[in-house]
Amino acid sequence: MHKTTRTNLTKINELKLKAQSLKVPILSDDGLLFLVETLQKYNVQSVLEIGSAVGYSAIAMATHTGAHVTTIEREVDLHAFAVKNVASFGLEHQITLILGDALEVELNPHSRFDAIFIDAAKAQYEKFFTKYEPYLSDKGIIITDNLNFHHVDIETVSRGTKNLVKRLEAFKQFLKEHPEYDSELFDIGDGMSISKRNRP
Repeated sequence: MHKTTRTNLTKINELKLKAQSLKVPILSDDGLLFLVETLQKYNVQSVLEIGSAVGYSAIAMATHTGAHVTTIEREVDLHAFAVKNVASFGLEHQITLILGDALEVELNPHSRFDAIFIDAAKAQYEKFFTKYEPYLSDKGIIITDNLNFHHVDIETVSRGTKNLVKRLEAFKQFLKEHPEYDSELFDIGDGMSISKRNRP
């Protein structure tokens, strides 16, 4: 298992508090623990993350698992903050940061990842899944966050939020009915899923 220094753990916690103070959405503590333990369980060596934000989850994944993380962020300010944070941890050679809309970014067609972590614009989850699943290694996994949308009551929210909740429900149905993937949903954090190819 990759060794994690106490200094890095302290810095990761400080980064979490900084993100929270800036109102930047990041993984919950139990969501991050689930993510890291899942990567360790499947011996993941490479991760593609859709949605860097400030780099919190990418840094945590790299620090706790030793995996190489490639992460995509469309917001210029968040990307710049993530680049700065990755450098402060000395992880420039372990984390590759890409600025761009994940629906438009073109990766090397030969790239393969042991895990894909989707944690970006919820309304686009199905498009993200479809665009990037060809980059998954044979025994790789796709992890998705924020599937429960904070357990909102759909009758008490705005029209925009209501539509987003419906899109998430449609995505969960998409996972359930996907002919090539078996998916399991977990009531952890704001709802997470693990999808694995159902062929040998």
